[in-house]
Amino acid sequence: MPRILAIDIGNTRTAYAFLESGEIKCKGHLDDLAPETLGPLFKKRKIEGCVFASVVPRASKQLISSLKKLCPKIPVKQMTWEAVSHMLPNAITVKGMTPGADRAANAYALYCGGKFPAVSIDAGTALTTEILDKSGTFIGGVIIPGARLQWQSLSEKTAQLKGLEYPESTDGLYGSNSESAMRNGIGSVLILGLIDLIKKTEKEVLGAKFKRIVFTGGGAELYHEAVKKSFPKAEYDPDFTLKALNRFFLDEKS
Repeated sequence: MPRILAIDIGNTRTAYAFLESGEIKCKGHLDDLAPETLGPLFKKRKIEGCVFASVVPRASKQLISSLKKLCPKIPVKQMTWEAVSHMLPNAITVKGMTPGADRAANAYALYCGGKFPAVSIDAGTALTTEILDKSGTFIGGVIIPGARLQWQSLSEKTAQLKGLEYPESTDGLYGSNSESAMRNGIGSVLILGLIDLIKKTEKEVLGAKFKRIVFTGGGAELYHEAVKKSFPKAEYDPDFTLKALNRFFLDEKS
């Protein structure tokens, strides 16, 4: 199996991983996608292919330009909804904007996992869910502002809350001052809303319990810890999307 560089370009950060025989050998984050930044990565390891997903079109163009300069002969594949939609059964008739590349990757990873119904929860700039029904058919999901984005909006738009640093955790349902009320309010509503959403989806949409629930993304560990009492078999896999990209590259090549 080839040595693959997988890159996941998000709104807030860009993650990468080197995979060999399907296993991540090293991973990290990139400050930018200029040739000067990517160059050292290629010097350290022999890369035989690159695959990426991006929700930032400008960054996609920069990455493709840099790869052409650094390694013009290696195959480069871009994960998009259009590229993956024919590779998994789906019940989505897209009108307007298509699902983002990260959502497509997570839906594809769930499908390849073979346990249905299934749902992924990706906690990045936005909190997104992707749902596969009992037959493994992708039926859609939701997108809502993530905790950091909500915090940023409140701190920017309210005069007395400006300049507050984003907290890494919550400490209860309520707060004793404005800062803790804001911190706990955002966290509690997102967590309780997510639990209710999963339960209602099981009862009202699927008519069955999820066989697989996967949390991924930069802020996913907090959510995973918070919902374990309700869903003890829920998984936390920060590399879920990167692994999906590697699988996509191999499947597309074959």
